[in-house]
Order: sequence, then C-alpha cells, then structure tokens
Amino acid sequence: MKAWCNPAAGSIPGLCGMAATLTGVGIARFAYVAILPVLVQQGWFGREAAGHLGAANLAGYLLGIGLAALLARRYAPGWLVRWAMLLCALSLFACAWRGGGMPWFLFWRVVAGACGAILMVQAPVLILPRVAAARRGRVAGLIFSGVGLGIVAAATVVPSLATFGLVPAWLGLGGICALLTILSWNHWPHTPAAPPASAPAAQAVGQGYSGPIMLLCLAYTLNAIGYLPHTLFWADYITRELHRPLAAAGFFWGCFGVGAACGPYLTGVLADRFGLTRTLGLGFTLKAIGVALPLVATGTPALLVSSVLVGFFSPGIVGAASSYALEIGGAAQHRRNWTAMNLCFSLAQAGGASAMVALMSGRTSYAVLFWISGTALAVSALCVLAIAVLRRQQATGGEPEAVTA
Repeated sequence: MKAWCNPAAGSIPGLCGMAATLTGVGIARFAYVAILPVLVQQGWFGREAAGHLGAANLAGYLLGIGLAALLARRYAPGWLVRWAMLLCALSLFACAWRGGGMPWFLFWRVVAGACGAILMVQAPVLILPRVAAARRGRVAGLIFSGVGLGIVAAATVVPSLATFGLVPAWLGLGGICALLTILSWNHWPHTPAAPPASAPAAQAVGQGYSGPIMLLCLAYTLNAIGYLPHTLFWADYITRELHRPLAAAGFFWGCFGVGAACGPYLTGVLADRFGLTRTLGLGFTLKAIGVALPLVATGTPALLVSSVLVGFFSPGIVGAASSYALEIGGAAQHRRNWTAMNLCFSLAQAGGASAMVALMSGRTSYAVLFWISGTALAVSALCVLAIAVLRRQQATGGEPEAVTA
C-alpha cells in the first residue's frame, strides 16, 4: 500500500496524483455535467437553478486557487491534499440530502470547486520535482488522466444509479472519492522534494516572472476559453441546435471522457519523446481544430472527432503545461508559477463562461462560441512558438530579465 503512493518509487507517483485529480476534478466537478439533467428531470431543481449550481462550482474553483496559495504558507502540502480529497467526498455525500435546499447545495458545490483547485495546484507540485526530467512528461500525464477517468466513471455510475434515484447517485460518487482518499491518506509526503540528481539545473527567475513563463501563462489562460463550449454547451448544442436525441449527446460526451482519460498519459509520452515545446504547440493546434470542426461539418464523424480531440487535449495540455512550467522556471519556482497559471486559468474560465452565457442569450446558434474558442487556442499555439524563440535567444544571448510581480 505504501509503495502505491510513495512518490519516490519509480513511475508510481503518478498514481497518487491521478487519485487526487480524479477525486477533485474528474468527479467532484465534472460529474455534475452528467447529474445536472437528472436533477431537473427528477424535480430537485429547475434548469436555471441547476445552472447556478454549476456556476457555483466554477466560483469555488477560483476561490480555491487563492486558498491554495494562502494555506500553503501555513500547512504542509501533504496535509492540504488529504483534507481537500476528504472534503470533496464529503461534499458529494452532503448533496444526497435534498432537505437543505438551494443554499445547502450552493455551499457544497463551492466547497467541491475550491478543493478541486487545491488538488490541481498541490498534487503536481508534490510529485513532479521528484521525477527525473526524462520521465516527467508521462508521469504528469498519469496525474492528470484522473480528470478523464473521473468523467468516464461519472458517465457510467450516474445513469446506472440514477434509475434508483438521485440519492444513490450522489452516494455512489462520494463513495468512489472516499475510497481513493482512504487508500492514499497516510502516504502523501509532507514537504515538496528537491529535484532528482538527474534533473537539469533550474533557470533562475529571481523574484519576478520571465518572458517564457508569462507567455506560457497567457497560452494556458486562453486554453480556459478554448475548452468552454465543449464542457458547458456540447450536449445542448447537439440536442437543441442539431436536433439529435439525448442519447446521442450522452454518447458524444462519453467520447469526450474517453479522450480525456487517454489524453494526458499519451500526451506525456509524446512530450518525453519529442519535447514539451513541440507537444504543446501540436496540442493547442489540434485542439483548436477540434473546437472549430463543427463550423464546417456536423455529421457523426465530425462530432466524434471533435469530441475526442477536445477531450484528449483538455487535461492532456494541463499535464504538459505543468511540466513545461517546471522545465522553464525550475523546481524552486514551480509552486508559484503553477499557482499563477491556475489563477489566470480560473479567472478566464469563470469570466469566459459568464460572457458566453450572456452572448448566447437570444441566439439559436453556437457558431460564435466555436469561433471565439478556436481563435483563442490558435493564439495559444503562437505563444508556444514565441516561447521557443525566446528560449533560443536566451541560450545564445544570456538570461532574459524577469518581470517583477
């Protein structure tokens, strides 16, 4: 058991991170996509109220980014991971009680979002600096594959248990998270580790942010806008605009989940073989194509390719971006850089979601959202190209000046 979660044991550390992201994001956050229609159908909430609960989770995620930075100054990172996982499980159990009404559900959806953000920030920082650079890409991929596995688990568990009512569905999701929490409870390290001896020397960035880090942060921020149409409106687009049955929407969302489950690890393998710069550039480009594909084709093959591509690179890019931040800024600055990137991501995600909801008011076509998100991802790919140019100049002309925060 201890070896299963010991980050010093070969490639096994990724399983610890996978348990954390599966709990905090794959289930505590994204399972709500599968459970929302059931909430409405079984009369727990109206469609508008159910939508507010989804927004509450995004607001909680934004809150959690700030809490992660604040709490990390006072508590051991392993302690934060343990209790964030426990609170995610508790939030799902709490939602099985209908009697609390809207305030009760709003509170626990905010808690789930905040704890998911803490896990996304803390787990990679605990694990990745312990891994040799040559294997860091695939380990990061294993960590973030938990997001996709959680989506697949929710897409399987929710429809099966919801036939018996929403209470078993909530309890089943909470049970999965509780099991993962129990398995890993005693085995998270208390402090971040120094990078292994085989790791390259960290780039000195002083007290500011280097040009490559700022460009990576911009690319990652735009990535938040890029995936919103699929994670917020994909099922509604398929059923309302394309007039396909609900079962078809469920199928394509399941395809998104399969892509998200496979994407992070396979993206990590590509990164270890071809480098993070090429992998991230290719990832942003293919994701942009996947988002924009419905603008030119809406048949089943196009929807399938779009679902898988966007699903594949949504968590896949997260793992590669975290590893790239570590490569560019070094282990000493990784927590700060990764926290800043997640803060910008969550701000863009929350603001972008609100803007897209407002933009769609009175509209019948989602085409404008696909245009916006596809363009954002194309700019992300250009940012990666600019990073490569800056790092090449740095290698030949000395260290760039850091931008003071």
